Amino acid sequence: MQNRFRGIAAALCACALALGGCAEETEQSPLEKARTANQSRHVAAFFDDRPVVLDDTNGLVSSEYFFVSSETLVVSDQTVEAQLRAASIAAYAHAPMLVYDAQHHAQVIQETERLKAHTVLTVGDVPIAPLSGEVRVNRDPGGLEALGKMTSVRFRERAVQDPARAQRAVAELNTTQPTWLNASWAQPVVKPNAKAQPFPVHSRRDADMAPQVVATGETSIASIANARAYGAAVAYVDDPDPRASESTLLAMAGLADAPLVLLGTQFGRAIDIPQRIMQAEENY
Repeated sequence: MQNRFRGIAAALCACALALGGCAEETEQSPLEKARTANQSRHVAAFFDDRPVVLDDTNGLVSSEYFFVSSETLVVSDQTVEAQLRAASIAAYAHAPMLVYDAQHHAQVIQETERLKAHTVLTVGDVPIAPLSGEVRVNRDPGGLEALGKMTSVRFRERAVQDPARAQRAVAELNTTQPTWLNASWAQPVVKPNAKAQPFPVHSRRDADMAPQVVATGETSIASIANARAYGAAVAYVDDPDPRASESTLLAMAGLADAPLVLLGTQFGRAIDIPQRIMQAEENY
């Protein structure tokens, strides 16, 4: 009887080892998992069906790329603290964001008109006056309480300690939870007569059909904010070249000939991206 039990136990152990071996053999590698996840994304037909690189330093290019129109618009000055606050509002309200400078004054006005924006919120030192009777330009008075008054929701506060972490912080925003990325080193300038006025909050624009979007620390804050405001997730990576970084490869895996949006010229020419992805996959 004991021999019989021993035989059964041995058989069970053998089966367990065999099953374990099969599980190990069929388990997907990180690259295979990433490729499967990336390729399973359903992307709206109006996006490019191949990798694109957006040369965007102030939000103008990404605003036009992601938004056909928008009743609301956020415009910040060039300081990182103002951009963080503007991005916080834009991402939650699903409104495009632009960064103002005197050299691009005309382009900012043109983009406002193209979007058919009715309500423009300026954050920081932005010298934009009302464009017409149909466009309201409101100045952000700063602070946490004003965010609640403008959007009718309670924002929580998340401190950003280092300007170098601004891009990552915006990429990681949860757009379902109103969060103020508050720069610990400075507050945005508050212009005279600034007052908390209603700023409508819209639903996400992407219908869960946005392409994969990738950013680095060299990406402009506004372009990341526009992708997040549209509804796209943004993969923040440490290197623009998938051949040099595993995290970058996993973000791009399987997308050599599929929709992929890369934010910033640090990624190089769009025409070179497919070959780099395939080389990285082969050498993984």
